[in-house]
Order: sequence, then C-alpha cells, then structure tokens
Amino acid sequence: MAATVAHLERCLLDVSHWMSANRLKLISDNTELLWAGSTYSQSLMGSRGLSLQLDSDTIMASDHVHVLGVTFSCDLSLDKHVSTVCAQSFFWRR
Repeated sequence: MAATVAHLERCLLDVSHWMSANRLKLISDNTELLWAGSTYSQSLMGSRGLSLQLDSDTIMASDHVHVLGVTFSCDLSLDKHVSTVCAQSFFWRR
C-alpha cells in the first residue's frame, strides 16, 4: 500500500508541476481523495484510508466525493447520491 501512496503522490506532484507550467494552480483545499474498493480492502486501510502529501499540504481521504454533481462513496454504492438527490427534490417540491 505504501508503494501505491508514493506513486500517487508522484503523479499528484507531476500534475501540480504541469499546472504551474500552464499558469494554473492546484488548490489542495479543493482536492478530494477517495479510496474506493470492496468492504474487505476498505477494512485493510482503516476507517478513513491513507492520506496523500502535496508539498506541505496533506490531503485526507474522504468517505465520499462529489464529481460533476454525482456523489461517489468509498464502497462504490450510490446510496449517498440517491439520498442527496431525493432530499433536494423534496425541498423543491414544497
């Protein structure tokens, strides 16, 4: 697992350097990390998974992330997304 984390950190650093070369900035506060997998693989990593280091910032793993309006959970279920959409549609129906 440590090799995977190190590889992802190198990729993240490469993306950050590419963005800097193109006058863009990778904002670590807006960067989300999701370790997705089976229940067994999630149990091996612990409750929140491992974090990544980006320069002096630490990116902590999350239980779910939002990508283009869709909520992805670490177990790859759509339960969180469905409940969010249902809650929003209930709010708008009033």
